[in-house]
Amino acid sequence: MQEKEYIVEDEIDLKELFKVLWNKRVFILIITAIITLLAIIYVNIKTPIYEVKSVVRIGYIGGALVENSNVLEKKLRLIFNVDIPQQITKDEAIVSNIAAVKKVENFLEIATLGYSNDQALAKNKEILDFLQNEYKYKIDEYILNTNLNIKNLEEQIKYIENVTKVEKEEQINFLNSIELTTIENKLNFNKEKLSQYQENINQITKRRSSDNTQNMLSAMEILNYQNLILNLQNQIENLNKEKQNILNEKIPNLKRDLEFDIKNRIEKIKDNISLEKLKLTNNIAKNSEVVGDVLVDDKPIKPKKLLIIVVAFVTGFILAIFAVFFMQFINNIKND
Repeated sequence: MQEKEYIVEDEIDLKELFKVLWNKRVFILIITAIITLLAIIYVNIKTPIYEVKSVVRIGYIGGALVENSNVLEKKLRLIFNVDIPQQITKDEAIVSNIAAVKKVENFLEIATLGYSNDQALAKNKEILDFLQNEYKYKIDEYILNTNLNIKNLEEQIKYIENVTKVEKEEQINFLNSIELTTIENKLNFNKEKLSQYQENINQITKRRSSDNTQNMLSAMEILNYQNLILNLQNQIENLNKEKQNILNEKIPNLKRDLEFDIKNRIEKIKDNISLEKLKLTNNIAKNSEVVGDVLVDDKPIKPKKLLIIVVAFVTGFILAIFAVFFMQFINNIKND
Protein backbone atom coordinates (compact mmCIF):
# COMPACT_ATOMS: atom_id res chain seq x y z
CA MET A 1 0.00 0.00 0.00
CA GLN A 2 2.85 2.32 0.91
CA GLU A 3 4.68 1.54 -2.37
CA LYS A 4 1.57 2.53 -4.37
CA GLU A 5 1.48 5.83 -2.52
CA TYR A 6 5.14 6.47 -3.42
CA ILE A 7 4.47 5.71 -7.11
CA VAL A 8 1.44 8.01 -7.14
CA GLU A 9 3.48 10.77 -5.48
CA ASP A 10 6.31 10.33 -8.04
CA GLU A 11 3.79 10.54 -10.87
CA ILE A 12 2.33 13.69 -9.34
CA ASP A 13 5.85 15.19 -8.95
CA LEU A 14 6.74 14.44 -12.58
CA LYS A 15 3.46 15.88 -13.76
CA GLU A 16 4.06 18.99 -11.66
CA LEU A 17 7.57 19.34 -13.08
CA PHE A 18 6.39 18.91 -16.63
CA LYS A 19 3.56 21.37 -15.96
CA VAL A 20 6.07 23.92 -14.64
CA LEU A 21 8.27 23.48 -17.72
CA TRP A 22 5.27 23.71 -20.04
CA ASN A 23 4.08 26.89 -18.41
CA LYS A 24 7.56 28.36 -18.87
CA ARG A 25 8.07 26.98 -22.37
CA VAL A 26 8.25 30.43 -23.91
CA PHE A 27 10.92 31.45 -21.41
CA ILE A 28 12.88 28.25 -22.11
CA LEU A 29 12.61 28.78 -25.86
CA ILE A 30 13.69 32.41 -25.56
CA ILE A 31 16.76 31.60 -23.41
CA THR A 32 17.71 28.67 -25.65
CA ALA A 33 17.20 30.81 -28.74
CA ILE A 34 19.24 33.71 -27.32
CA ILE A 35 22.22 31.50 -26.41
CA THR A 36 22.00 29.66 -29.74
CA LEU A 37 21.79 32.99 -31.58
CA LEU A 38 24.81 34.29 -29.70
CA ALA A 39 26.69 31.14 -30.72
CA ILE A 40 25.64 31.65 -34.36
CA ILE A 41 26.79 35.28 -34.22
CA TYR A 42 30.08 34.21 -32.61
CA VAL A 43 30.94 31.55 -35.20
CA ASN A 44 30.12 33.98 -38.00
CA ILE A 45 32.16 36.91 -36.71
CA LYS A 46 35.03 34.74 -35.45
CA THR A 47 37.91 34.84 -37.93
CA PRO A 48 38.32 31.34 -39.38
CA ILE A 49 41.64 29.55 -38.88
CA TYR A 50 43.00 27.28 -41.59
CA GLU A 51 45.51 24.46 -41.19
CA VAL A 52 48.14 23.33 -43.70
CA LYS A 53 50.08 20.09 -43.25
CA SER A 54 53.09 18.71 -45.09
CA VAL A 55 55.48 15.79 -44.76
CA VAL A 56 59.15 16.63 -45.31
CA ARG A 57 61.83 14.10 -46.12
CA ILE A 58 65.03 15.08 -44.33
CA GLY A 59 68.02 15.64 -46.60
CA TYR A 60 70.68 12.96 -46.79
CA ILE A 61 74.22 12.34 -47.99
CA GLY A 62 74.86 8.75 -48.97
CA GLY A 63 73.11 6.67 -46.34
CA ALA A 64 73.31 9.30 -43.58
CA LEU A 65 70.78 12.03 -42.78
CA VAL A 66 72.06 15.60 -42.63
CA GLU A 67 70.63 15.62 -39.08
CA ASN A 68 68.99 13.03 -36.83
CA SER A 69 65.19 13.41 -37.05
CA ASN A 70 64.69 13.64 -33.26
CA VAL A 71 67.42 16.26 -32.93
CA LEU A 72 66.01 18.18 -35.89
CA GLU A 73 62.48 18.05 -34.45
CA LYS A 74 63.63 19.58 -31.14
CA LYS A 75 65.69 22.19 -32.98
CA LEU A 76 62.79 23.31 -35.19
CA ARG A 77 60.28 23.32 -32.31
CA LEU A 78 62.65 25.62 -30.41
CA ILE A 79 63.35 27.95 -33.34
CA PHE A 80 59.69 28.31 -34.36
CA ASN A 81 58.35 28.48 -30.77
CA VAL A 82 56.04 25.50 -31.18
CA ASP A 83 55.86 24.82 -27.44
CA ILE A 84 55.18 28.47 -26.53
CA PRO A 85 51.56 29.74 -26.81
CA GLN A 86 51.29 32.05 -29.82
CA GLN A 87 48.60 34.17 -31.40
CA ILE A 88 47.89 34.26 -35.11
CA THR A 89 47.98 37.78 -36.55
CA LYS A 90 46.83 39.09 -39.90
CA ASP A 91 50.48 39.27 -40.98
CA GLU A 92 51.90 36.11 -39.42
CA ALA A 93 50.79 32.49 -39.26
CA ILE A 94 52.06 30.15 -36.54
CA VAL A 95 53.59 26.69 -36.43
CA SER A 96 51.22 24.44 -34.50
CA ASN A 97 53.25 21.23 -34.60
CA ILE A 98 56.50 19.70 -35.83
CA ALA A 99 56.94 15.98 -35.17
CA ALA A 100 59.01 13.09 -36.44
CA VAL A 101 56.87 10.49 -38.18
CA LYS A 102 56.68 7.38 -36.00
CA LYS A 103 58.73 4.39 -37.18
CA VAL A 104 60.12 6.43 -40.10
CA GLU A 105 63.29 8.19 -39.03
CA ASN A 106 63.77 10.39 -42.10
CA PHE A 107 60.38 12.15 -42.20
CA LEU A 108 58.95 15.16 -40.35
CA GLU A 109 55.31 16.26 -40.25
CA ILE A 110 54.79 20.02 -40.17
CA ALA A 111 51.48 21.74 -39.35
CA THR A 112 50.86 25.50 -39.59
CA LEU A 113 47.84 27.68 -38.76
CA GLY A 114 46.77 30.95 -40.36
CA TYR A 115 43.80 33.16 -41.10
CA SER A 116 43.96 31.93 -44.69
CA ASN A 117 45.31 28.91 -46.52
CA ASP A 118 47.81 31.13 -48.32
CA GLN A 119 49.11 32.47 -45.03
CA ALA A 120 49.45 28.99 -43.48
CA LEU A 121 50.99 27.66 -46.69
CA ALA A 122 53.60 30.45 -46.71
CA LYS A 123 54.56 29.61 -43.10
CA ASN A 124 54.84 25.94 -44.01
CA LYS A 125 57.13 26.83 -46.91
CA GLU A 126 59.18 29.05 -44.59
CA ILE A 127 60.09 26.00 -42.49
CA LEU A 128 61.06 24.01 -45.58
CA ASP A 129 63.20 26.91 -46.84
CA PHE A 130 64.88 27.12 -43.44
CA LEU A 131 65.63 23.39 -43.53
CA GLN A 132 67.07 23.57 -47.03
CA ASN A 133 69.21 26.64 -46.30
CA GLU A 134 70.39 25.32 -42.93
CA TYR A 135 71.95 22.18 -44.39
CA LYS A 136 72.61 23.32 -47.96
CA TYR A 137 76.29 23.83 -47.15
CA LYS A 138 76.66 20.12 -46.34
CA ILE A 139 75.16 19.11 -49.68
CA ASP A 140 77.25 21.72 -51.53
CA GLU A 141 80.39 20.62 -49.69
CA TYR A 142 79.76 16.99 -50.61
CA ILE A 143 79.16 17.88 -54.28
CA LEU A 144 82.25 20.11 -54.32
CA ASN A 145 84.43 17.38 -52.80
CA THR A 146 83.07 14.85 -55.29
CA ASN A 147 83.87 17.17 -58.21
CA LEU A 148 87.34 17.76 -56.78
CA ASN A 149 87.86 14.00 -56.53
CA ILE A 150 86.83 13.63 -60.17
CA LYS A 151 89.21 16.41 -61.20
CA ASN A 152 92.08 14.90 -59.20
CA LEU A 153 91.48 11.49 -60.76
CA GLU A 154 91.42 13.03 -64.24
CA GLU A 155 94.70 14.80 -63.44
CA GLN A 156 96.17 11.46 -62.40
CA ILE A 157 95.26 10.01 -65.80
CA LYS A 158 96.85 12.99 -67.56
CA TYR A 159 99.99 12.62 -65.45
CA ILE A 160 100.24 8.91 -66.24
CA GLU A 161 99.71 9.50 -69.97
CA ASN A 162 101.87 12.60 -70.28
CA VAL A 163 104.60 11.90 -67.74
CA THR A 164 104.78 8.30 -66.54
CA LYS A 165 104.07 6.78 -69.95
CA VAL A 166 106.45 9.16 -71.71
CA GLU A 167 109.15 8.40 -69.14
CA LYS A 168 108.78 4.67 -69.77
CA GLU A 169 108.97 5.20 -73.54
CA GLU A 170 112.00 7.44 -73.15
CA GLN A 171 113.68 4.81 -70.98
CA ILE A 172 113.06 2.17 -73.67
CA ASN A 173 114.41 4.49 -76.36
CA PHE A 174 117.42 5.33 -74.20
CA LEU A 175 118.20 1.65 -73.64
CA ASN A 176 117.80 0.85 -77.34
CA SER A 177 119.54 3.84 -78.84
CA ILE A 178 122.14 4.71 -76.20
CA GLU A 179 122.83 1.89 -73.79
CA LEU A 180 122.81 -0.98 -76.29
CA THR A 181 124.72 1.06 -78.87
CA THR A 182 127.33 1.99 -76.29
CA ILE A 183 127.65 -1.62 -75.15
CA GLU A 184 127.89 -2.78 -78.76
CA ASN A 185 130.64 -0.25 -79.47
CA LYS A 186 132.53 -1.34 -76.38
CA LEU A 187 132.18 -4.97 -77.40
CA ASN A 188 133.50 -4.24 -80.89
CA PHE A 189 136.33 -2.20 -79.49
CA ASN A 190 137.30 -4.90 -76.99
CA LYS A 191 137.06 -7.61 -79.62
CA GLU A 192 139.36 -5.63 -81.89
CA LYS A 193 141.80 -5.13 -79.02
CA LEU A 194 141.53 -8.83 -78.23
CA SER A 195 142.41 -9.73 -81.81
CA GLN A 196 145.25 -7.25 -81.77
CA TYR A 197 146.67 -8.66 -78.55
CA GLN A 198 146.38 -12.17 -79.92
CA GLU A 199 148.16 -11.07 -83.08
CA ASN A 200 150.89 -9.46 -80.99
CA ILE A 201 151.38 -12.71 -79.08
CA ASN A 202 151.68 -14.57 -82.38
CA GLN A 203 154.27 -12.09 -83.61
CA ILE A 204 156.28 -12.38 -80.40
CA THR A 205 156.13 -16.16 -80.58
CA LYS A 206 157.58 -16.04 -84.10
CA ARG A 207 160.52 -13.94 -82.89
CA ARG A 208 161.98 -16.65 -80.66
CA SER A 209 165.83 -16.78 -80.77
CA SER A 210 168.74 -18.60 -79.16
CA ASP A 211 169.30 -15.65 -76.85
CA ASN A 212 167.86 -16.64 -73.47
CA THR A 213 167.62 -13.07 -72.32
CA GLN A 214 165.63 -12.14 -75.38
CA ASN A 215 163.41 -15.19 -74.92
CA MET A 216 162.80 -14.24 -71.27
CA LEU A 217 161.77 -10.74 -72.29
CA SER A 218 159.48 -12.20 -74.96
CA ALA A 219 157.91 -14.56 -72.41
CA MET A 220 157.25 -11.65 -70.04
CA GLU A 221 155.74 -9.67 -72.89
CA ILE A 222 153.51 -12.62 -73.85
CA LEU A 223 152.42 -12.97 -70.19
CA ASN A 224 151.52 -9.30 -70.11
CA TYR A 225 149.41 -9.64 -73.26
CA GLN A 226 147.72 -12.73 -71.84
CA ASN A 227 146.73 -10.73 -68.75
CA LEU A 228 145.38 -8.00 -70.99
CA ILE A 229 143.47 -10.62 -73.01
CA LEU A 230 142.02 -12.13 -69.82
CA ASN A 231 140.96 -8.70 -68.64
CA LEU A 232 139.33 -7.97 -72.01
CA GLN A 233 137.52 -11.30 -71.98
CA ASN A 234 136.09 -10.46 -68.53
CA GLN A 235 134.97 -7.07 -69.82
CA ILE A 236 133.40 -8.67 -72.90
CA GLU A 237 131.58 -11.19 -70.70
CA ASN A 238 130.27 -8.44 -68.41
CA LEU A 239 129.18 -6.35 -71.38
CA ASN A 240 127.33 -9.34 -72.86
CA LYS A 241 125.60 -9.95 -69.53
CA GLU A 242 124.59 -6.31 -69.34
CA LYS A 243 123.36 -6.47 -72.94
CA GLN A 244 121.28 -9.58 -72.22
CA ASN A 245 119.91 -7.99 -69.05
CA ILE A 246 118.73 -4.99 -71.06
CA LEU A 247 117.27 -7.13 -73.84
CA ASN A 248 115.68 -9.78 -71.63
CA GLU A 249 114.80 -7.88 -68.44
CA LYS A 250 114.80 -4.09 -68.54
CA ILE A 251 113.16 -3.47 -71.92
CA PRO A 252 110.51 -6.25 -71.55
CA ASN A 253 109.65 -4.98 -68.04
CA LEU A 254 109.23 -1.44 -69.32
CA LYS A 255 107.08 -2.66 -72.21
CA ARG A 256 104.97 -4.69 -69.77
CA ASP A 257 104.48 -1.56 -67.70
CA LEU A 258 103.34 0.29 -70.80
CA GLU A 259 101.05 -2.44 -72.10
CA PHE A 260 99.56 -3.72 -68.84
CA ASP A 261 100.45 -1.88 -65.64
CA ILE A 262 99.87 1.66 -66.89
CA LYS A 263 96.80 0.59 -68.85
CA ASN A 264 95.33 -1.14 -65.77
CA ARG A 265 96.06 1.89 -63.59
CA ILE A 266 94.28 4.16 -66.06
CA GLU A 267 91.29 1.79 -66.27
CA LYS A 268 91.07 1.60 -62.48
CA ILE A 269 91.13 5.39 -62.20
CA LYS A 270 88.43 5.65 -64.89
CA ASP A 271 86.28 3.23 -62.87
CA ASN A 272 86.75 5.44 -59.81
CA ILE A 273 85.74 8.48 -61.87
CA SER A 274 82.57 6.68 -62.96
CA LEU A 275 81.74 5.87 -59.33
CA GLU A 276 82.27 9.50 -58.31
CA LYS A 277 80.04 10.71 -61.16
CA LEU A 278 77.33 8.26 -60.08
CA LYS A 279 77.26 10.04 -56.73
CA LEU A 280 76.16 13.18 -58.55
CA THR A 281 73.65 11.57 -60.91
CA ASN A 282 71.95 9.01 -58.62
CA ASN A 283 70.74 11.50 -55.97
CA ILE A 284 73.12 10.09 -53.37
CA ALA A 285 73.14 13.58 -51.87
CA LYS A 286 69.80 15.40 -51.68
CA ASN A 287 68.42 18.32 -49.72
CA SER A 288 65.21 18.24 -47.67
CA GLU A 289 61.99 18.26 -49.70
CA VAL A 290 58.23 17.90 -49.36
CA VAL A 291 56.98 14.39 -50.05
CA GLY A 292 53.64 14.10 -51.82
CA ASP A 293 51.13 16.95 -51.79
CA VAL A 294 50.82 19.65 -49.17
CA LEU A 295 47.49 19.08 -47.39
CA VAL A 296 45.37 22.22 -47.82
CA ASP A 297 41.71 22.12 -46.73
CA ASP A 298 39.22 24.73 -47.95
CA LYS A 299 37.27 24.31 -44.71
CA PRO A 300 38.71 26.11 -41.65
CA ILE A 301 39.85 23.98 -38.74
CA LYS A 302 38.49 26.58 -36.29
CA PRO A 303 35.85 27.52 -35.30
CA LYS A 304 33.87 24.28 -35.65
CA LYS A 305 30.57 26.00 -36.40
CA LEU A 306 28.13 23.11 -36.18
CA LEU A 307 29.67 21.74 -32.99
CA ILE A 308 29.63 25.15 -31.28
CA ILE A 309 25.99 25.79 -32.28
CA VAL A 310 24.84 22.35 -31.11
CA VAL A 311 26.70 22.71 -27.81
CA ALA A 312 25.27 26.22 -27.35
CA PHE A 313 21.74 24.96 -28.06
CA VAL A 314 22.02 22.10 -25.56
CA THR A 315 23.70 24.34 -22.99
CA GLY A 316 21.04 27.06 -23.42
CA PHE A 317 18.24 24.53 -23.11
CA ILE A 318 19.72 23.05 -19.91
CA LEU A 319 20.38 26.51 -18.42
CA ALA A 320 16.81 27.59 -19.22
CA ILE A 321 15.38 24.50 -17.49
CA PHE A 322 17.66 25.08 -14.52
CA ALA A 323 16.56 28.73 -14.37
CA VAL A 324 12.88 27.67 -14.44
CA PHE A 325 13.37 25.21 -11.60
CA PHE A 326 15.36 27.76 -9.63
CA MET A 327 12.64 30.41 -10.03
CA GLN A 328 9.98 27.84 -9.03
CA PHE A 329 12.05 26.97 -5.98
CA ILE A 330 12.23 30.65 -4.97
CA ASN A 331 8.49 31.07 -5.47
CA ASN A 332 7.76 28.02 -3.31
CA ILE A 333 9.90 29.44 -0.51
CA LYS A 334 8.06 32.76 -0.71
CA ASN A 335 4.64 31.06 -0.69
CA ASP A 336 5.59 28.94 2.29
